[in-house]
Amino acid sequence: MKKKGFFSGFGAGILTTALVIGLGVSAFAASRPITVEDNIRVTINGAVFSPKDANGKDVPLFSYNGTTYAPVRAICEAAGLEVEYDSATYTAVLTTADRVAASDPNSGSYIGVDKAKSIALSDAGVNAADAVFLKARLDRDDGRMEYEVEFYSGSKEYDYDIDALTGEIRSRDWELDDFDLYDDDRTQVSADNVITAEQAKAIAKAKAPSTATVVKCELDEDDGRWVYELELRDGRTEYECDINAVTGVILDWEVDHD
Repeated sequence: MKKKGFFSGFGAGILTTALVIGLGVSAFAASRPITVEDNIRVTINGAVFSPKDANGKDVPLFSYNGTTYAPVRAICEAAGLEVEYDSATYTAVLTTADRVAASDPNSGSYIGVDKAKSIALSDAGVNAADAVFLKARLDRDDGRMEYEVEFYSGSKEYDYDIDALTGEIRSRDWELDDFDLYDDDRTQVSADNVITAEQAKAIAKAKAPSTATVVKCELDEDDGRWVYELELRDGRTEYECDINAVTGVILDWEVDHD
């Protein structure tokens, strides 16, 4: 599909911005609408990869004049590179996993990416033959080295952060990727066919440990769908849960250990 104009597609706006930055102030006078192809797709290990920004929103790819433009951070991180941005020099700094590991004197004690994948699969109850890995790489988070593992199995996407030294699961997240479970007629949702907050809490508490306490339960509209957003706490562990307000299906489940 083709899109025209500055605001009719993400690609046009971003590309115009890039041209202005590259050409300087005088380029503003030469700014003009462009036409881009925005039906570009990326697959990783056979699975479709959807680049997202820091807020988890999809970032479209596009092609212009025979060149494909893609978000550097999302694509490079999926390929196992550490990505940083130097705003002073307008430079994207990419570092391979072996360089990241070499900077840590404890790197010889790391569990290794294969072990990290095995830990994630075991926790998820997924066989290796049924998993399509999108990411399995070493990363630094708050000064601590960890393996980021992301894979699909069936209709679920799993994300894990695993301590590189101990193999401890620092966070886990799975998300349902089956849109048939959503309400089809989204404009007709009413109090008559939406589960109650108490029902949503019961669903979340049944998934969490019995000692967990619900600290947040809000009904919200997310991408045209009504969803209960819940937070639960159990000591230093926090659980976040999204529940389809019509079907009662858990759409997203995340666990973070403080």
